[in-house]
Amino acid sequence: MQPRVGKQTVVVSQGTLLDRSFRPLKDVQKARKKHIPQLAHGLNEVLRREGVHWLRDPETQKYNFPEYLENIPRVEDFAFDRLPGFTPSSRDMGFVASVKQAGCRFAGSTSSLTGILTQIYLLLSEEKSINISDLSAEFDKAPRFFTPGQRIPTSVILLYQNGIYTTDYDGERDSSDPEEIILLPLGTLLEKFLTLPKAQFDTFLKSNTSGQHPKLTDVHRYAKYGNFLMRSQLDCYDKSLPGTGVFDLKTRAISAIRHDVYNYLNYIDHNIESLRGREGSFESEYYDMIRSAFLEYSFQARIGNMDGVLVAYHNTARIFGFQYISLREMDRCLFGREDAGDRVFLRCVALMEILYEHITNCFPRQSVKVTFEKRSTVVRAWVEPLEVDGGEPPVVELQLHLQNIMHGRAAKGSYVIYADYPWTVQYRIERNVEDQATILRNRDRAYKRQMSIAKSLPTTQEGSEGDAEVLEETFGVSDPAQSQSTVLVDEGTV
Repeated sequence: MQPRVGKQTVVVSQGTLLDRSFRPLKDVQKARKKHIPQLAHGLNEVLRREGVHWLRDPETQKYNFPEYLENIPRVEDFAFDRLPGFTPSSRDMGFVASVKQAGCRFAGSTSSLTGILTQIYLLLSEEKSINISDLSAEFDKAPRFFTPGQRIPTSVILLYQNGIYTTDYDGERDSSDPEEIILLPLGTLLEKFLTLPKAQFDTFLKSNTSGQHPKLTDVHRYAKYGNFLMRSQLDCYDKSLPGTGVFDLKTRAISAIRHDVYNYLNYIDHNIESLRGREGSFESEYYDMIRSAFLEYSFQARIGNMDGVLVAYHNTARIFGFQYISLREMDRCLFGREDAGDRVFLRCVALMEILYEHITNCFPRQSVKVTFEKRSTVVRAWVEPLEVDGGEPPVVELQLHLQNIMHGRAAKGSYVIYADYPWTVQYRIERNVEDQATILRNRDRAYKRQMSIAKSLPTTQEGSEGDAEVLEETFGVSDPAQSQSTVLVDEGTV
């Protein structure tokens, strides 16, 4: 990558990440496995055999797991206040103390970091197409690009606390009311539904007025990479799995509900009725996960040193079945081969750390708001102080450029992601030196794209004309995999 100074930007940093420079994440403290939940109701059988496990066999009508699991308890009947609850990184004092003890400057949890890692991956891979070769012939012509929701700009707050920066999700432009989105509390409820015996689970229902219920605690992994400490909640453990035996629990509503979540009650009579097929099947839901969730799942699992994820498919009222998906399987779908994901993940984390160094230098020892967006051949980061003394806060625009090197020469992202040869990454960070009005206009366009995608997702059916319209409006192409530059011809258009 040749150094340069452009008319609109100046180079503030550039360097090379050699193949041999990447090291695995290090555990800062041992997780107490005895406190990690385990599956109940015989669901550990799902971990031992690949593929989908029907809760109730559609041919024999016999239950493979307790009939009790079929009907999901209502969210309004569950006492969420009896659970520990989610604590953002900045308010987790135990985590903050560990960051200092580990000698790190930056910290965050999976919920705040995976969006950043996704933006970096999209640049690193040049939006490599997903691999759906294992699916049936009905998906031969199905889109192989990530959904708009996977490419949505992501915003975080870096809170400065005595020499360290913790990362919290910034929901300032998220118009969703958490109380109206059934999937958020339902996911928490279902985690307990699947890991607690019925008698214990029932103590968390509002109908239990005895005041007696198990005191549950969340268990986390603290993983260090360079100056970064990452926190991941450990959902479940089974000693039969390889490695740490830890895996993630994911509860997956059918696509009709996920894309019209405010009207979810209209779809509780929609069922999964077959293993394979383009509609109403486990296979169609699996395909949708590859496009819209596997990248996030794989990053979360690697931060937590997990083997994979167990997915429960449902329609908010009824569970249809379960499937265990290993990291190796996700790697095959995302990157084209098993075990490719570690190399991808470590490069994304290393680049995120480099970005953080320059982001925090924009306004030293101050808390800042940052929005990241991969667009065309660059990841832009707009940085502004969280607090200012009157007036509009100044905004700095940083730009990350990458060049993959393999066999001693420049290589396409789709090739280096799949290949298994030494892989070097050259990076360059530039600062936009245009006037403040131009930088604000760039940032505000990203904000509009962020809100546009978020608003379109509830009513957009994957693979439909609506999906193509959102892509055309936001990225300028209906299939990013068919274009080298997934942006609008006119960048001013939203």
